[in-house]
Amino acid sequence: MNIICAASCRFAVSAVIAVAVGCTRASTPSGPPHVLRIAYAGDPASLVPFVAIDQNIIALDTLFCQTLVGLSADNRDVPILVTRIPSRRNGDVSADGTQITYRLRPDAHFADGVPLTSADVAFTYRAIFDPRNRATSVEPYRRIASLRTPDPHTVVMRLRKPWNAAVHVLFAQADFAYGILPKHAFADTKVVGSPWENAPFGSGPFRVKTWLRGDRIVLAPNPYYRPRPRLAEIVLQIVPNLNSNFVALRAHAVDVGTLTAEDVAQAERLPGIRVLRIAENATRMLYLQTQAPPTRDVRVRRAIAHALDYHALSAAWRNEFPRATSFLPPPIVRWDSAAIPAYPHDPALARRELDAAGWAPRLGIRIKDGVPLGGLIGVNSEDPINVRIATLVQAQLAAVGMVLSIKANPTRIWFSPDGLLRNGKATIVGESWVGGGDAEQSLNLRCVQAVKGGDNHSFYCSSRFEALFEDQARTPSETRREQDFDAIAALVHGDVPIIPLYYEYRLIGLSDRVTGYRLNMLWMPVDAETWDVRT
Repeated sequence: MNIICAASCRFAVSAVIAVAVGCTRASTPSGPPHVLRIAYAGDPASLVPFVAIDQNIIALDTLFCQTLVGLSADNRDVPILVTRIPSRRNGDVSADGTQITYRLRPDAHFADGVPLTSADVAFTYRAIFDPRNRATSVEPYRRIASLRTPDPHTVVMRLRKPWNAAVHVLFAQADFAYGILPKHAFADTKVVGSPWENAPFGSGPFRVKTWLRGDRIVLAPNPYYRPRPRLAEIVLQIVPNLNSNFVALRAHAVDVGTLTAEDVAQAERLPGIRVLRIAENATRMLYLQTQAPPTRDVRVRRAIAHALDYHALSAAWRNEFPRATSFLPPPIVRWDSAAIPAYPHDPALARRELDAAGWAPRLGIRIKDGVPLGGLIGVNSEDPINVRIATLVQAQLAAVGMVLSIKANPTRIWFSPDGLLRNGKATIVGESWVGGGDAEQSLNLRCVQAVKGGDNHSFYCSSRFEALFEDQARTPSETRREQDFDAIAALVHGDVPIIPLYYEYRLIGLSDRVTGYRLNMLWMPVDAETWDVRT
């Protein structure tokens, strides 16, 4: 079987690998025109937006199920199913910040030709709360006190209290993206398990044409979408992991594939392939346990920050990502931010901090009250960058007398409440934090999150942080809100509950045949109707 001659061909990963082995620079296979083939390292259990937790699946859902508000390629708010972005300035957000009016586009249609109206927004809102749908992110929608639909093209939300991030989170491209569902396609608000789930459609530029679980997902254009999509099909070929993903790209069996830091150098040498680097709203950090010794003492945390050799650490991510100084990554900081200085590599300063904290050196090990300065570094054993970082951190801290051991969890345990990332038993854990469409969603250091199984992996709790967080949520002044975020960043830098390592980039290998392909900082498609594949 020719596995690359037509998008409708079903191919196995073993066949892809066979082609890759025989592929040479003298023979560069090509696929069919106007068919975009994407290597998809995942196997969705569902395409219902409510249950999507993987960023790849969330992004896929937005191709057929649109949100009211989206993000451009430069991460600015753009109206998708509304005529304009609600704001205090245009009057669609009330002066007290508790009412939001959405004005729907009158020309929006679902892929079966039925017009999209405010009734569909209200239906989607009710479906989020249907326990049968197991929605992953209900809490933001609990902040809505009421939702009214005074006419087919107007939706009015009343919030329980002012919340500046609301427009960027509710029915928007955020950390979770709940697109508007077609009310007429369902018997009631039960979406998961409905016939629609097998061939989902919405108002996006594409609809799901075929879904062969474990093999591929094929999207076809929405005939009622304007402007009409240029692609005839998008084929998402499901491959088991990123290694197989790269093999398929290298074999030219796909046009788009996600790369790891290890793949980039080789991908840049491949004929007919270019590498895209898309800045994400994500930062890789070290979380330091703030509620248990020895890192309960801020002087010990500062010592760790100064003991690390950040230049040497960059080898762990193959120098593919820029060094981070703040937990707020550049794509989300859309204001003139006060610069946060980088922690300097200064072992002498680290030793002075440990001296001040009462940890005396003895035969190369720091001792206090007869106890050596030790602890545990938790790692995700299936994340090679995580493992390499932990190994380097262990060695660099040992150089100033801190003796920490490494303990690994597999991914399924790592992210669970009992895993080292979330259970509070590790002194140091390294992980990425991916924010949403608003800077508020890049903050995971609140007291309410400092619980076993929560997202505050440092178990950090600061009354000053909480006051600034509450102020940014409700202040009517955008300038003051930006100042709040700057103050939060400065506070965290001084308290050192986290040590930022690098800002993340989405690394993508792309065929030279592909045009118009763009994603925003949340990996979500931008203007997918303009994507195309040349002959």
